[in-house]
Amino acid sequence: MLTFKESFNEVLEAKLKLPKGEKVAKELTKLGKKKNVTAVITDKFNLYIDGTKLDKYRSLKDAEKAVKEFIKLMGA
Repeated sequence: MLTFKESFNEVLEAKLKLPKGEKVAKELTKLGKKKNVTAVITDKFNLYIDGTKLDKYRSLKDAEKAVKEFIKLMGA
């Protein structure tokens, strides 16, 4: 039986349509000034912002820093 987190991640992966073999490691929601930006970091440290692949990072921490920097840069 799946836990809530596993089932939620499956729904999120289906909505985002991640490439085969990638799973959601962390999801960041309500980002930016209007709180309408969503970021997803996969287990392979690929960063997706609003469904668009931004870049690949070496670690989860680097990817989280990049999200904050991107939001600050874009002023979203």
